[in-house]
Amino acid sequence: MDKKVQGSWLIHHTNKLQNVTNQGDYQNTFVAGKAGILLSAISETNQSVITNEKLNVLANASNINTAFELPKLLEVLKEQELIDVSSSGVGVLGVTTSSALQHTTNIFETLDPKNIEVSAIELAEIASNKPVSSTELSEKISDEYQLAKNEVKQLFHDSENIGFVDAEPISKNEKLLFNGNLFRRNSAVKTKAVLDSLKVEEQASLTELTQLLKQNACVSYTDALRILGEPLFKKVNSIGFFDINVVSNNQEEVGYLTLPSAFSKFSNSMVDDAFDLAKAFVASLTYGMTKSAYARGQISMIDRLLGALIDGREVGPVSAIGQDYKVLELKGVVAIRHGTKNGRSGPLMRLLKKEVGELALQAIRQGDVSEQSIQSLPGAAITKFRGPEANREIIRREQIQKSPFETNDMISSLRTGGGF
Repeated sequence: MDKKVQGSWLIHHTNKLQNVTNQGDYQNTFVAGKAGILLSAISETNQSVITNEKLNVLANASNINTAFELPKLLEVLKEQELIDVSSSGVGVLGVTTSSALQHTTNIFETLDPKNIEVSAIELAEIASNKPVSSTELSEKISDEYQLAKNEVKQLFHDSENIGFVDAEPISKNEKLLFNGNLFRRNSAVKTKAVLDSLKVEEQASLTELTQLLKQNACVSYTDALRILGEPLFKKVNSIGFFDINVVSNNQEEVGYLTLPSAFSKFSNSMVDDAFDLAKAFVASLTYGMTKSAYARGQISMIDRLLGALIDGREVGPVSAIGQDYKVLELKGVVAIRHGTKNGRSGPLMRLLKKEVGELALQAIRQGDVSEQSIQSLPGAAITKFRGPEANREIIRREQIQKSPFETNDMISSLRTGGGF
C-alpha cells in the first residue's frame, strides 16, 4: 500500500480510537496517528520554530493531552529527526500534508505493529473500494496476515465497534463491510449504482442535489434537506454519499455539503485532505465571500486573495481576519498577527501550509461559491469545525438504532455494481 494512503488510514483509525476508552491491540496505531496529527498541526510548508506556548495551544486543539501524551509524541518525532526540541520551543522541518502522512507510516513501521493492526488498515482500504462480504474477506485476511480464526473474529468485531468500518447485516452470519470513503474513488460508477437502487422519485431528488453539488463548491444543509427529504438524506449520508461539514460560532452550528470527490480532480482526495484542513479553509473562505460585511473585510476577489496567500504574502489588515479564521489558526494552517500594512493597522494573515491553500482554490474554482451556497451565518467568529466523517457517524448511529437494514439495498448495489 502506498505510504501516503496508509498514513491516511492511520489518521482515520486514530480519530476513531480517540472515542474509545482502551486502545487495546491498536496502541501502535494510536501512537503513530497521534504523532502524525501533532506533526501536521505544528509544521509549515517551510522550516519553522514554534514556542512552547504555541505548541501547547496547537496540541490541545488537536485533542492531544499536553501532560502525558505530548512529551511522548515529541520524543517519537525527535527520534524520526523531524523536530528539534529546546527549552524554549520546537524547530520543525518543512512538512506538507502528503509528507506528514508518509512520516506517520514510517513511525508506525518503527513501532513494530501487530498483525491485527496492519490487517485493520488493509480491511479499511478494501472496504473503501466497494462493500465486501465478511465471509469473503475473513479468508483473505487470515491467509495474508497469518491470523488465527479467533483473531480474525476479533479484528472484525473491533473494526465494527471502534468504527474502522461499518457493517450492514445481510444474513444471520454474514455482513457487508464498507466505510465513509466509498465515494472518494470512482464516484460516477458508484453514484449510478446507488441511483439504480432507489425509487424513481428518490432518483430524481438525488440527481438534482448531485448536479447542484457539481455546479457549486458547497450547498447548505437546509437546501439539501429540502431537496431530498429527511429519510433519503439520512439514508445516503450514512454511506458517505456526500460530506457534511459543520462550522460553529458562539450562536449556532451551520452545515453545508460537498461531494467527497470535490478535492480529487487531480489527485487522491483521501490523501490530500486527510486532516480536513482544506474543507475547514473553504468553510471560512465561503463565509468571508458570502456573508461578511464589506466594512469588516468582505472577500470580493478570491483568486487574488488565495494567490497572495499561496505566494507567501500577508493579507489584510481587516477585522474579519481576527474572527473568521480562528479554526485555521488552531489547526496550524494560517498565522495571524496584529500589524501595520499600507498605512493601516489591524489583523494580518499569512498561509503556513501552501498545499492547503492550493487545494481550497482548486475546489472553489471548480464550483461557483454563490450567495446561495451556504446558510446565513451571524457576524460572529467561527470557532469550531466538525469534519464529514464525524457527521456521517452521528447519522449512521441514529439510523442503526432505527433499523440495521436501512441502507441494505444501496450497499448491496454498490457491491454488485461493477466497474470498480
